[in-house]
Order: sequence, then C-alpha cells, then structure tokens
Amino acid sequence: MKPQTSLLLLLSAASLSLSTACSSSSSSKQETAQSTDSTQVVTVDAARLTELGSRQQYTAQLEAKTLNNITAQAGGRVKQILVAVGDRVAAGQVVARMEATQASAAQIQLADAKTNFARMDELYKVGGVSKAQWEQAKSALEQAKLSYGNASENTLLRSPISGFVTAKNYDNGDVTSPSQPILVIQQVSPLKVVVNVSEQYYTRLKPGLEASLSVEALGEQTFSGRITKVYPTVDATTHTVGVEIEVANKDQRLRPGMYARLSLDFGTRQALTISDKAIIRQAGSGIRYVYVLKEGKAVYREVELGELQDGRYEALSGIEPGEQLIISAPSRLKNGTAVKLAK
Repeated sequence: MKPQTSLLLLLSAASLSLSTACSSSSSSKQETAQSTDSTQVVTVDAARLTELGSRQQYTAQLEAKTLNNITAQAGGRVKQILVAVGDRVAAGQVVARMEATQASAAQIQLADAKTNFARMDELYKVGGVSKAQWEQAKSALEQAKLSYGNASENTLLRSPISGFVTAKNYDNGDVTSPSQPILVIQQVSPLKVVVNVSEQYYTRLKPGLEASLSVEALGEQTFSGRITKVYPTVDATTHTVGVEIEVANKDQRLRPGMYARLSLDFGTRQALTISDKAIIRQAGSGIRYVYVLKEGKAVYREVELGELQDGRYEALSGIEPGEQLIISAPSRLKNGTAVKLAK
C-alpha cells in the first residue's frame, strides 16, 4: 500500500470516530432534556381550616298564621252576608246573619218549659208530684234555656279574629251545611312559613332563631321572621325536621299563598376546606378526586365534599390539614406523574 493511501485511510477513520462520539454526546443531552421536560410544573393550594358560615336557603309558601272557618253550628238558611271576599274584618265583628227559624222554635220550646216547670213547682209544694218529676221539669227548663241561647247566638255569626275574608261559599237565602264554611277568614299579620330542615341542624334549631325572607313579587325587599315551633320528630324518609317560622308582616304587604325565598343563619363553624380548582369530577360515576403533591409526584386521592363557599369546598374525608393540592390543570395529571412547584 502506498504511503499516501494509508494516510488517507487513517484520517478517514479518525474523522468517523470523532463524528460518532459527537453524535453519542448529542443524543445523551437530548435524552436528559426530554427527561427534564416530562416533569410537569404545577401550582398548589393547601388544605386548611376555614370559618364557614352556616346559612341555608329554602323555598316555601306563606300561610296564614290563623285561619277561621265561619259556620252555622246546626246549618240553616243564610239571611244576610255582610262582607265580601277581600274585606278586612275585626275580631268580634258580625259577618253574617242566619234566619231565626231555629231560634224561634227554641224560644217556643223555652216558653213551654217555663210554663211546665211553674205548674210542676206549685204541685210539688203541696205534694202533688214527686221530687223526681219536679227535677225532670227543672232539667227540661235548663235544657230549653241552653238550646235557645245557642240558637240565638247562631243567628249572628262573628269573626273570632282580625284578618281578611278569603272565601265566601254561600249567598243570601242559601241553606248551609255544617260541613262547609259560610266564610273563611285568614289572619295575615303575622304570617307563617313551614320549611323542612336537614337533621344535621337539629341541635341548632331553637325558638327565637332569626330568619330573613323575600318574595319575587316585591323585588329585593327583605322581611324578618323567627322560629316559633320546631316539630318534635324527624322524617325517617327525608331526614328532615319541620320548622315553623313567624313573619310579622306589620305593613301587610305579604299575602298567604306567596312563594318566599327564606334564609336561616346557623352561625359559623370551623371546617377543613380545599380550593374548588383542585376538584376533578369523574364522568358518569359522581366520584370527586384531587391530586396531592407528595415527594415530587402527583398522588390520586378520592374526596368527599360538603358545601361550597367563596370558592372553597368543605372536605369531609380524604384530605388532611396542610396537604398541598395541585390546582393548575389537575385533569392533565395521572397518579404518579412527576411534578415540581412553579417558581
């Protein structure tokens, strides 16, 4: 082999060796860069104790605090109805008159009973009748007096409460039935609202606890109320307890039948909370989970959530205070993904 040829071969081999070495070094750098790039940069938020306000919202229908059905005790014919639907009435006001047919009959019976007793009394004094006969006549007289009093009272029908006439079921001259009221009168000041409250608040339900409510028909105006009655049992199906709330309604702008949005304030309590940005909802299952930052990795954790307030959920289970939850695009992560904190 010629010296020139040998020299060329040596130079070519050296060049190839250098090229291979450079290529190997470059490939190693790329692998390192790719390994570094697979670590996702994340931001976190700590699970922490927070003061939560326990204000619960309800929808309910306003009802009359007191409702009275005006009826004739034994039925009879209406002589005159003195009020119309929508009229305001005062307690004790005469609202209807009944025909005095029964009162007239009772009056005749009373007169007969008086005459009979007077005769029996004279005979008893001279021994003409027994004491038992005398007592029977006296009892008949007392019963006749009672019947006449009831019949007379039933002739004039009075409202026992102040309120509004909300129903009129008969006209003048109609014959009434004791099973259907002649008039219905409802008291609108105060009104009441009945709501069903979760049993978890049962120990906080006390008479006097304040409530606020509004109705759509009256815009943003709010009205105050207070709990007056807590029902003694819990519904086994709904796990709720009935609560009666009285609303003063002094200006009488509210009316029975209106739908109201009502709020009960149960005070504040400390609870463990997490950012709503950390929550991932598994489609179709209802499962809620988060990723916790642990030793440079995203760790999957199922959680049970309570109420949401100001962008934070109450964490009922699955999380401990102080744990760091990933809040930057957590849905892109998988369990065990390498992560690092953003600078």
